[in-house]
Amino acid sequence: MKNQNTCTSCSKEPQGYVPVARVIERLDELAAKNDSAGMERVLDYWENEAKALGDDRGLLVILSEEVGHYRREGDEKKGLSACEQALALLAVEEEITVADATVYLNIATTMKAFGRAEEALKYYDITREVYERELEPNDYRLAGYHNNYATVLADLGKFDEARAHYMKALEILKAQGNINEVAITYVNLAKLIDDENAVAGKEDDGRADEYIELAYATLISEGAEHNGPYASVCMKVADACGYHGYFLYKKELEERAKAIYRANGGEA
Repeated sequence: MKNQNTCTSCSKEPQGYVPVARVIERLDELAAKNDSAGMERVLDYWENEAKALGDDRGLLVILSEEVGHYRREGDEKKGLSACEQALALLAVEEEITVADATVYLNIATTMKAFGRAEEALKYYDITREVYERELEPNDYRLAGYHNNYATVLADLGKFDEARAHYMKALEILKAQGNINEVAITYVNLAKLIDDENAVAGKEDDGRADEYIELAYATLISEGAEHNGPYASVCMKVADACGYHGYFLYKKELEERAKAIYRANGGEA
């Protein structure tokens, strides 16, 4: 009877297609536990399943998840492989949708992360064209574009342009009360100042520290939702705090993240 019940549950899923919503939900559960290995197993399984089913749309979603996951894990080989496979699927699309543009943005960000900033520029351009045509000016996805595009501009030494894009992202994110991404944007601005000073041969002028303070204050504010995404952001901001010598901030944010991972059944 147990097997019959399991099969009945499975029969509710569309036949011949990847159950995308359920897969994303499972990936989110594993991310909330900080279970990277588990996420990779899920991604590998559904990539193979999508190919066996001939479900190209489902495969594109899985590959986009892989692009982001392997970027965060620093796995260049797997990350760029997922990028190449996703680009091959996108190349046959008759029309680029907003969802497709988001995949292009993910690909561009990963290429940039693995030292291919110049190559990534054309995919940022595709994203911008679609987003600006299809989305409202205050859509959070535009903030994502501005934030990620700014990082590649900074890598190319275009600091003033990068700063302008970070500020556009910050405006949108603040208006939407997106605490996690506001904190990340402050950290990005701090890094921008560090890089700008390094190129100019200037001493630390304290401006970067101001953004680190703002990032920390944002994360400990009362409006923060203590969930998996928040834990991930806490760890990222903690690293920046440590780099700038804010070791107590670093310790507190790491402890917040670890407590969330433990509460979700993962290893801190």
